[in-house]
Formats: sequence, structure tokens, C-alpha cells
Amino acid sequence: MVKKHSINKIKSREKSKTQDTCNKQVKSGSGLSSFIFEIDNFNHSEFLQRQGEKRLLQGEAKGIALFELATKFDSENPIMLYEQGIALLEYGTEVKVKKYLLLANKSFKTATKLDPGYFAAWQAWGKTLALLGNLFGEYHFYLDAKTKYEKALNLINGNSSDVLASFYWQYGGIMNEIATHSKEVFDLTKALEAHSQVLAYNEDMPIKFWQDYGNLSLKLGAQINDVRLYIKAINCFKNGIAKSISNCDCWHYMGIALAELYELTYDEDHFCQGNECFTNAAKLNPQNVPIWKDWAKLLKNSGKRLGDVKRLHSCIEKCHKAYSCNRKDVETLIIWSEALSHLGLITDRLDLIYEGNNKAVEAEDKFSLSTETYYAFGLNLFALGKYHDDVDYYYQAIEKFQEGLSICRINHKLWFHLGHTYSIIADIECDFSLYQRSGKFYQKAIHLHQSSAYYFEYACSLVKLSEAHQDKNQLELALANFEEAFNLQKNAVYLRPEWLYEYAMALDLKGDVCDDEKLYIKALEILKRVIMLDPEFPEIHYKIALIYSHLGELIEEGEAHHRAITHYKIAYQKNEENDLLLLDWALTLINLAQITPITEDREQLWKEAEYKLIQSAKLGNTEVFYHLACLYSLMMHYERAIYHLERAEQFDALPPLDEVLEDEWLENLRQTEVFRSFINHLQA
Repeated sequence: MVKKHSINKIKSREKSKTQDTCNKQVKSGSGLSSFIFEIDNFNHSEFLQRQGEKRLLQGEAKGIALFELATKFDSENPIMLYEQGIALLEYGTEVKVKKYLLLANKSFKTATKLDPGYFAAWQAWGKTLALLGNLFGEYHFYLDAKTKYEKALNLINGNSSDVLASFYWQYGGIMNEIATHSKEVFDLTKALEAHSQVLAYNEDMPIKFWQDYGNLSLKLGAQINDVRLYIKAINCFKNGIAKSISNCDCWHYMGIALAELYELTYDEDHFCQGNECFTNAAKLNPQNVPIWKDWAKLLKNSGKRLGDVKRLHSCIEKCHKAYSCNRKDVETLIIWSEALSHLGLITDRLDLIYEGNNKAVEAEDKFSLSTETYYAFGLNLFALGKYHDDVDYYYQAIEKFQEGLSICRINHKLWFHLGHTYSIIADIECDFSLYQRSGKFYQKAIHLHQSSAYYFEYACSLVKLSEAHQDKNQLELALANFEEAFNLQKNAVYLRPEWLYEYAMALDLKGDVCDDEKLYIKALEILKRVIMLDPEFPEIHYKIALIYSHLGELIEEGEAHHRAITHYKIAYQKNEENDLLLLDWALTLINLAQITPITEDREQLWKEAEYKLIQSAKLGNTEVFYHLACLYSLMMHYERAIYHLERAEQFDALPPLDEVLEDEWLENLRQTEVFRSFINHLQA
């Protein structure tokens, strides 16, 4: 291995009068070449090299000319060329001039040609290229730097632990820059592996290393939704804090990591810890706007999800702090606007929603319209749509989201809210084609950002679409998206009863389509978990009763029907005005009667079903007339049956004619002349 030298270790020597004379001539720059050739037994190249280094250290570019002269004397010396490159690298870094860094590259290139095994030269060349990439934003420099480091990687044997630790740290930084441009997980993984390798050579690294390592872990964790990487990032920042408890950046970065982990897990412990980190960071640097903003985002997202008024108020307070430090920060105004809109919805205060709009207007006035300002306007109009239950506001929100996307098509939040808004309009207008449109936008959002919430909302939209079109494939896709949401957020089975509920409803629907009792049983198990998580979950007993009814109808088992009736009774106690509950309860009683062998018991069930159907009719349900006709057909009360069929026709509550002609419960009635006359009337 060639011995290495450093620019910062320039030796002072006692020289003869001849050398003193030479120094004077070099300083003046006159007669340099002719004088050099007159000196005997003197190392011209080393002398010129040292003078050139001195000039560059003093900030004089004239030192470069001395390097050129030194090279003429000793053009085959890789050590000298390496030292020239180091001097040029330091000078170019200080003055930030591209040509000096390119000259450094040239020196390293020549040095490695002369000595292909020169580890330090390969490393320095790669470092210079990386610096060029940082200073001038040209991606190809990073790719070239990677090549040089990979050359050096084959020459690492024999170097000290400190040198190798530094080498891997630098290599990891280059791979991180490449990953930023390529968006490839592979590149980011290589960067993380390089940082991990650093610790194999030196565990006592400075705070800056732990910050870099933590931010890399966080970046990769967000890209592949890996909780373990978030935890690794948090541990890195803890190591940085252990070195200096007053390091504001480490507290800030750890707060960000915990906030992002909270968004993935919705674990309140992570929220509390993140909140504490931001508190410490803000105490150490109360004028740091990013700290207040990131803290406000944590509070806004949590307050929005939980409907927590206190957290939204706290978010607004942090926005005030950030705004007082910098009134020109657009992101502060956007967070502020969104928090006010959500707070207005939760507290039913229109003035707060309008105040949120004013913040978006202020952002527009100061910074002109951007993706983020359009996003804020869209959310505000969405809030107005919810407040007034007015579809026009929803359409205006859609326009804002689309305008934001016209500026930046990779904003996943805009794609998601576009899909979500179309889903709500589809519900209001009963226009199922809009679910197809919303699905396309959900897919775009998921492609850009794999969020469990995005998968869940997309799945709900697909369920409604499958119901409308009786499409088994859409239902299969919906279930796959539900499962992906649970896979990404594994603790959702403990924290998100509403997700479990919707998943169970989808399983019930698939059970209807496939006639699969296992699906009904799985749906019932999930709904029982929902009761454990939230005993007051809306209409939970009603839905359990329905699924038991479906199961009993499929397997023709009285036990399932009896369990359904038990849950209908509980549900009825909570809401005696639910006409649909009474209708479904009656149908379950009729199904149970059909498999009951004892005549007296069967007639008692029919009478109870009749009573429930009449109660439902009194509450305004017109579907009841057709089902009463079916019941009276079973009871052989044909006049009443025809009367209620006619009533169903009057209220446009008859099912399609094919179903009427094939309904098993109307079999007795179909044998009568009066039924045939009724059918002829329908067909006329």
C-alpha cells in the first residue's frame, strides 16, 4: 500500500540560501521556471507541491499553477497527485466553485491510474463527486461517486477501523442520495446496510451519524411500512440524545419518528412519547418553525381521527407559535386551515370552518395557488359539504382537488380525498357509477402511498359497488383490500371496531353470494370482537341477528334462528322505531316457522311475524306489504294475501315479476284463480 500524506501536515524545513531565494521568486512569481532549473540536488516537485498547498490554504488560486509545475517534475508520483487532489477538494469545498472540484477529480483519476490499488484516492474521488452532486444538484455525480466507492470497497483490507467506519458512512450517504432520485427500495436498503456496517468498526460514532442512520431507517420504514425500522430510527435518535441531552435536532427527529409510527399503529403510547419529544425540542429551540409545524401535524392528525377537540385546539396553538416565528411559511397556514375545518365540524361551529377558509386564502395571497393551497381549499369545502349536507360543496371540493393535481400528480392526499368525496356523493345521489370513479382515485393514492386507511376506504367503496352490481369479483377485491389494511395496521383488530364491522359485513355479503356457512361464522366471530371493543357500537346486535338469520336460512337450523331472535330483542330495546329491524325480525320468524314441525308452534311464530310486519308498516315501511302477502299465503289466507299484493303494487314495492312467480312462500297462492288474474293484470 502506498504511504498517504495529508495537506494539513505540511513540514517546515530549514533550507539553504538557495531555497530562500527560490521562495522569494515563487512568491513574486517571476523567473520561476528558469530559476528552478539552475538548482542542483533539490527536490523541485516536493517544494512546488508544498508551496501550492500553502497558497490554497491561504485562499489563493495561484497554488494550482504550482501544482501543474510540480507534476512536470514528477508526473508518475500517485502520492503527490493524491495530495494535490485533497488540497483542491478542500479549496473547492470552501469556495464552492465547480472547476476546482473537477480539477481534484482529475488528480484522483491520474493517481488511481498510476496506482489502481490506492484506496484513499478512490475514496477521495468518490467523496469529491458526491460533493459536486450536493453543490450543483447533478444526479450523475452520485452515480459516478458510487462507482468509485465500489472500487475502493475491494481495497478495504489493511485499513484502520476509523478509516473504514468513515468510508461506510460516506458510502451510505451517497446511496441515500441515489435512492432519493431513484425511489428504489434497493438503493435505500444499500444505504442502510452501509450505515449498519459502520458500527462493526466503531460503535462510538458522533451525533451526526446517529441522526443520519435514524433518518435513513425512518425513510425506508415509511417506504415499506415496516414498524421495526421506525423503532430502529427511534433508537438511533435515543443514542444521539445519550451523547447530548440538549441536542435539539435529535429530540425533533425522534418526535417525527414517533409521529409517523403513531400514524401507522395508532398506539396512544407513541402519541404521548412523540408529544414529549416535541415539547423538549421546542424548549431547546423555541424559534424553530419546523418543530412547531411537525408538532402541530401530530396533534391535527390525532385530533381529526379521534374527534378530539382538545388536541385540535392544541394544534391551533402550535400553529400560532410557528406563525409568530415566520409569517411567510405556507405549510403552517395549511395545517392551521385544516385543523380549523375539522374543529368546526366536530363542534358544529360554522365560524371555525370559515376561519379555516380564511387561512387558506391567506396562504394563497402570500404564496399564490399551489398544490397545498388547493388541498386546503378542498378540505374546507368538504367540511362545508358535511356541515350543510350539501352535495354542491362536495363538487366544489372535487374541483379544488383536481386543480391541485394539475400542479402535482404525485400528491397522494389529493387522490385519496378525491376518491373519498366521490364515494360520499355516490351515497347521497345513489349513483353507483361514482363508486367506480372513486375506486380509480383510491388506487392512485394507494400506488403512491400504502396507507391502511386508504385500503380500508377503497374496500368499503368496492363493497357498495359489488352490492349494486351483484359482482362477486368486486367483492373478492374488497375483502383483499380489507385484509391488506389489517396487515398494514396489525393492531387495528384492537383499536378499530368500525373496520372490523365493515369487514364482517363484507363477509356476510360473500356468504350470501357463495352460500358458505364458514363465512357467516367468521363474520359473527368478528362482530363479537366488536362488542368486546365497543359494547355500544351502533346497531351491532341488529347486524349479528341478521347474520344468524342468514346462517339459519342456509343450514335450516332452528338454533341459529333462535340466536338471531335473541339479538333482535336486544336491538329492539335500544331502538323501537327501526322499521327495517322489525321487518327482518319478522322474516326470521317466518323462516323458523318453516322448519318447525309442530303445527301449534308454527302458527304462533306466524302470528308473531304478522304483528312485527304490521308494526313495521305503521312506521312507514312499504316493503312490508309484499311480505305480508307471502305470510298470508303460507297461512292460506288468500284474500288477505291478494289484498297486500295489490297494496305492494300501489306503493311500487313489488319485486321483479320473475321473483314473484318463483317465490316459495307464494306457492299456495299461485294455485288460485285470483292470483292468476293479478299476474295477468301485471303483465297487461
